[in-house]
Amino acid sequence: MKIAIISPTVPEDIRKIITVEDYYIIAVDGAVDALSKQGIDYQLAVGDFDSLENTELLKGEVIKLNPIKDDSDTAKALEIAFNKSNEVILIGGTEGARKDHFIANLMMLLRYPSLAILDGFNHISIKKPGLYSIEKKEYDYLSVFPIEDSLITLKNVKYPLFNYALNRFNPLGLSNEIIRIASLEVHQGLILLIQSKDKS
Repeated sequence: MKIAIISPTVPEDIRKIITVEDYYIIAVDGAVDALSKQGIDYQLAVGDFDSLENTELLKGEVIKLNPIKDDSDTAKALEIAFNKSNEVILIGGTEGARKDHFIANLMMLLRYPSLAILDGFNHISIKKPGLYSIEKKEYDYLSVFPIEDSLITLKNVKYPLFNYALNRFNPLGLSNEIIRIASLEVHQGLILLIQSKDKS
């Protein structure tokens, strides 16, 4: 089963990102309202719903959380999702004023390495040691950021790297471009991979 968690702030058109019928959808808190406006059904709603103005929009299965808790609503939804499946994506949670929530969502990639975060402009994932093929698809740019000191090889891109020591806080991997299907080999370390575009 494939699961899509929809987290506030929600992209304008989720159907441009996924085929919603292919997913079990979990709506997080205020995302219930955004999904209603886009005419998208969800199977489960999770949250304390402090940011949901109209609670009458809640329907189907609902897990109501205590507003006083250690984890965010999105983190709880991820825990629920990964107890059901290993095929989980997180949509939203990257835009809006609350960058603290965005950082918290990025940290979830470390807790769940198979997770990917998507919005209308970005596809964000973690890459552990291994060899990866990366298709361009609709994205214009590819960026690699070291979460820890890393050794990587990056081929079939405008600015290739060969057995390159990419140390923490080094922004060298920003804004590369895929020429063909890119090849990323993480020899050691941990990489944050972001594919992005300027326009939807």
